Amino acid sequence: MSSGYVSAPTIEAQPQTAIEDDARPRRRLSRQVAADTVAIGDIFAVVIGGLLPALIYAGVGGVKLDQILLVQSTLVAGFIAHLCLRFRGMYDTTRMDEFPQVPFELLIAVCCGLFGVLGIGLPLALRNMHLVVWYAAWMSASFTLILFNRLIARAILADLASKGRFDQRIAVFGAGQIAKRVHDHLRSPGLGIFFAGVYDHRAGQDRLNPEGMNVTGKLEDLITVCREGKIDRIIIALPQAANERIAGIVQKFDLLPVSTHIVTHISSDLIDSDMYNVSNLGPVGLLDVKKKL
Repeated sequence: MSSGYVSAPTIEAQPQTAIEDDARPRRRLSRQVAADTVAIGDIFAVVIGGLLPALIYAGVGGVKLDQILLVQSTLVAGFIAHLCLRFRGMYDTTRMDEFPQVPFELLIAVCCGLFGVLGIGLPLALRNMHLVVWYAAWMSASFTLILFNRLIARAILADLASKGRFDQRIAVFGAGQIAKRVHDHLRSPGLGIFFAGVYDHRAGQDRLNPEGMNVTGKLEDLITVCREGKIDRIIIALPQAANERIAGIVQKFDLLPVSTHIVTHISSDLIDSDMYNVSNLGPVGLLDVKKKL
């Protein structure tokens, strides 16, 4: 990050009333819980997609089924499909208004679940049933149901996101280029993220170059706002020269009900990066130090 005093376009600060309106307590929903609910629906889609053809075939053809093994086979297939979808990022909560529903990915996951069951021999549940017919019907029904589940889930989640039910309030500690990049990224519609302001302990000093942004307050002000429950995530974006102070600042946020992140360009012996996950917020790489309590 450059430490010079290059002028930048002035960003018009949000009126204080707008910030207060967005910071008002509202009943918000967990993105992860919403994604897990969709995952449960995906598993049930595969389970029902396997049970229905088998039961219909048994009723019409008079085939005697081993019900225990039948349920086991569908459950295992559903779980394998779920793992495939999770591995492929089909439960990404970044854009709740555009929850993933790629048909090809859903079809591949269903196929993996069915082939996984075939590999461990559980289809013997249908002993006398023609396995090819059952598998074809199972695949078709499961794909249709899982796609239907995604379509409904996406419509519901998009509606909730438009009402601000998944909104997260993010504040940046450290004015400069990183804060400006985060601000510009959060202006993208549909992210469900509210930029709660820039805080910096150097506020009011000539050596601070805030990149044209309005500095909301100092560290003590940020801690106060966090205690009031008006902030969900804090991004620490101090320059590399402030490396030694980062650990102390992180400790001040330990007992606060917020998630703490550090931009990845900062490296310090006081912060063991091997212990934390790495994520990103648009163009900014983050080291996830603490999750929200």
